[in-house]
Amino acid sequence: MMAGPGERSSRGEPSGRGSLKRSRVWLLAGAAGLAVGVVVVTVGALLLGGGGPAHALVTPAKLGAYVRKPQLEQQMNAKELQQQVVAKSAGQASDVVDAVYEANSAAVGGTSPRVILFIGGHLSGVSPTGFITSFTDQFKGARSTGAGSMGGRAACVNAQQNVAGSVALCTWADNDTFGLVASPTMDATQLGAQMRAIRPDVEHVTK
Repeated sequence: MMAGPGERSSRGEPSGRGSLKRSRVWLLAGAAGLAVGVVVVTVGALLLGGGGPAHALVTPAKLGAYVRKPQLEQQMNAKELQQQVVAKSAGQASDVVDAVYEANSAAVGGTSPRVILFIGGHLSGVSPTGFITSFTDQFKGARSTGAGSMGGRAACVNAQQNVAGSVALCTWADNDTFGLVASPTMDATQLGAQMRAIRPDVEHVTK
């Protein structure tokens, strides 16, 4: 028998909350699959880029109000995403990292939690312009946006027309790295602002 209002599911969660969590995981899984496709197609369109500082990508336990959620990463097979990006990029992507972050509604001043999927890595022969042009060509409605204090190029899109459900995507590229963030709980404008805010925490200049 289904749990009624205020009742708990077999896992001890309020039934409505459990449904929201399952929906969030499902949308994240869809965003993750889309993100892998973005990286693979975009990497394939790269042109040789110029020099610049070397960077390292990291996935800290917290990004401002956002806390890393290993359980969500396991539920969406995040490690498999890393392997897919590396395998399908013909060796151009390496040191790929990914993480899922969540901020509760009180922390972000909203009515529900916000979730971000982050995938990033090093690229050989990267052209930031070529990377972003490929992204905007791939997604109808994609627009260039500010890349933030780390430089490079960036773009965002509301991908509702490209996948089932509501998913926003933003990506950036510089001389040696790429990063992509996806969220089923924000629109492209909101996600773009978050991308610029968190990028200095996930991308560090090494020399």
